[in-house]
Amino acid sequence: MNSNFDAHNCSGQKAARDMDSLQRDRFELISAYIDGEVTAAERYQVQDWLANDANSQRLYTRLMKLRQGLHQLPIPATQVTAQETANQVFTRINRRRLRNTMVWGGAAIAAMFVSAFSGILPGSQFMPRLAQNPVTEEAAEPLMIAVNRPVIQIPKAKSASPENFVDSAIFNP
Repeated sequence: MNSNFDAHNCSGQKAARDMDSLQRDRFELISAYIDGEVTAAERYQVQDWLANDANSQRLYTRLMKLRQGLHQLPIPATQVTAQETANQVFTRINRRRLRNTMVWGGAAIAAMFVSAFSGILPGSQFMPRLAQNPVTEEAAEPLMIAVNRPVIQIPKAKSASPENFVDSAIFNP
């Protein structure tokens, strides 16, 4: 007996689910019909339902009342005009610009103070000293240029011929 009850219950749930799906589809189609968003075939289908089905007629009546009620709702007056809103936006933008200018200006002033105290600016007393070579009193040797005899031995290159150049270019890309 339990098995029959479970089978009946299961089919009942499926039937209820299918009915809910059918009702949901009808609701969406009738709602789209009211909004004028249906095709010609769907319009004829909804008109047939409205002519022959009492549930569809009740649903249509409820949706029409809801639509009329929404259209009759008073539109609240805005508290702030568009000009005031624009002024508030531009005031915030100007404040942000001023704040950025102050931050960058303060950073530049701080960098100047740091550089002044570290001795980077000319005229400060804390100038860093650079390493210096000791000056020797030796006579400078004149610069000599070797024209015919180089100071360093230059190795001779292989003789370049056009055949060697072409062969090496092909094998060594």
